[in-house]
Amino acid sequence: PDYPTDVHVLKDFPYGRRTDEGRAMLQLVHDIAPAANLAFRTGFISAGDMAQGIRALQQDSCQVIVDDVTFITEPFFQDGVIAQAVDEVAASGVSYFSSAGNYGNKSYASTFTAAPAPAGVTGAAHNFGGGDIYQSITLSPGNYTIVLQWQDSIYSMGQTQTGTNNDLDIYLTYDNGKTLFGFNRNNLGGDPLEVLPFTVTSTATTNIMIVKASGSGSPLFKYIVFRGEMNINEHNTGNSTLVGQANAAGAMAVGAVLYSNTPAFGVNPPTIASFSSVGGTPVNGVVRNKPELSAPNGGNTTVNFGAPNIDGDAFPNFFGTSAAAPHAASLSLHQRGSCELGGC
Repeated sequence: PDYPTDVHVLKDFPYGRRTDEGRAMLQLVHDIAPAANLAFRTGFISAGDMAQGIRALQQDSCQVIVDDVTFITEPFFQDGVIAQAVDEVAASGVSYFSSAGNYGNKSYASTFTAAPAPAGVTGAAHNFGGGDIYQSITLSPGNYTIVLQWQDSIYSMGQTQTGTNNDLDIYLTYDNGKTLFGFNRNNLGGDPLEVLPFTVTSTATTNIMIVKASGSGSPLFKYIVFRGEMNINEHNTGNSTLVGQANAAGAMAVGAVLYSNTPAFGVNPPTIASFSSVGGTPVNGVVRNKPELSAPNGGNTTVNFGAPNIDGDAFPNFFGTSAAAPHAASLSLHQRGSCELGGC
């Protein structure tokens, strides 16, 4: 039978067209659960606005919610405002699905271990191992965004938070310690966060150096490569890149499996996509078992993101955990007999 249904748009992106990813996600939902009523609410404005949107979808009677939004400034090591909203609606009975992320294991995490910094650099450098303060990396051409966070008080979370007591900085350096590029904002009393954006025009090998400019603690820290094809050549811990609301206790984080690598039941197990984010980031010292499940990506929608057309038909393919999450959420609609789904 035909299941025509309008999408109830609670709030669209108000500053011109952003992407049509929400439409692609809802097309996948409609393909699997065609009788479901669909709702959409943008999550791209800000972290606080997305948290409000999650609550709005729950108040609109959505029983299943799925998102694929990452805010790189949301806390790695504690629950931010979006994660708190997820836990709130999950406690009311909503099934909440969140894409795990497409960052693979492009991350490094450690407890800060002090070593002498190079001449001209204030503070102490992190010892990656054996006294080495330079972590060799290879950068392919393209745009990069690397985010460094450490476990400390977060001023912007308010309430009893007083702000970080340690000031960590991240640099790209030559082998002699000369700074190529870096961010050394004074974080004391603010948020434990540094964002390192840059552009590479040709393949290059350089180093990452982490410096504690001030503070007496030895905090747990992590950096994640949210954009750019960076290869960590040494001291590669292969750490988690699954953070934010996908790491909330109330969320079901969804990894990705290419649909052509999902053989019939009882044959070989599916192969997790190499880009699918790895779990294991502790929240308030507790490691949550993430992602909870994986689902297919690479299927068809009418939305063209410029990705390869791997099956040669008339429809563009939709890749990433952004495509996997609505597949999993759609199955929950069948399981629960629910009638509504909201997409951030």
